Amino acid sequence: MLSIAVGPIVLSISQLITLVGLFMFWGITYLQTRNNAQQKQFLDNIFTAIIIGFLTARLTFIIAMWQSYQENWWQLVNISDGGFIPSTGWGAGALVLMFYARRNKLFIKAYFTSALITFFCLIIPTFFAVIYQAAVELPSSPLRNIEGHEVDLRRYKGTPVVINFWASWCPPCRREMPVLEAAQKHNPELVFVFVNQGESLLSVKSFIDSTALDLKNVFIDPTSNVSRETGAAGLPTTLFYNEKGQLVTSHMGELSQASLRYYLNQINSVVPLKKG
Repeated sequence: MLSIAVGPIVLSISQLITLVGLFMFWGITYLQTRNNAQQKQFLDNIFTAIIIGFLTARLTFIIAMWQSYQENWWQLVNISDGGFIPSTGWGAGALVLMFYARRNKLFIKAYFTSALITFFCLIIPTFFAVIYQAAVELPSSPLRNIEGHEVDLRRYKGTPVVINFWASWCPPCRREMPVLEAAQKHNPELVFVFVNQGESLLSVKSFIDSTALDLKNVFIDPTSNVSRETGAAGLPTTLFYNEKGQLVTSHMGELSQASLRYYLNQINSVVPLKKG
């Protein structure tokens, strides 16, 4: 499972683990300090660390993908594209707590205990999430192309593949399509596949004909078998496979040019990525 629905909200497994981890760390610190007069300071420090960690993860991503933002500056503040480098965020947050806890054994003990308990509680689900993703291969469920012919996605094994799950009623799906179209046009060494979820062939053809998009490899999955097979629960979801047909990474939500290029770099290490 790559994502999970919590009521009306759909979260990727990595997002869910991150949120649970932050809540656990805060909660364990709260319980440890419930009889301490400085409890507010303990918790305020955590909030500050989270904010600085969040901003650092975003800023380091922007710096890394700076060229991709030159054509559309407003995307700099569009955090919905998932443009973060988590390792820098975690590092910055840890440094903030270390700064606040310096020369104060009580703070050091509370934060260290919270971190240790959180780590051991989350290491198993994190391990299984990594193992699950590594085992996800190109889906075997048959699809239909626009002409109605059956298609097997495993035929693309040997080339890096990007699979985008979308629907015509999904606003973020429609917004990201021009970005994916440009990437498909400028990166012919990659295979881009657009798998419609839950709609009829007639509906998909009507939608494609009504747009100015020139998309190749548009396939129909009226029963959503492929998304279930891969564990994708929300739309839009984009999966990135290497040339061996193994899932390298995934993204749930709207892609910007910067976030798409960041993911493509992970599966396209042999041939330099072209602009688009």
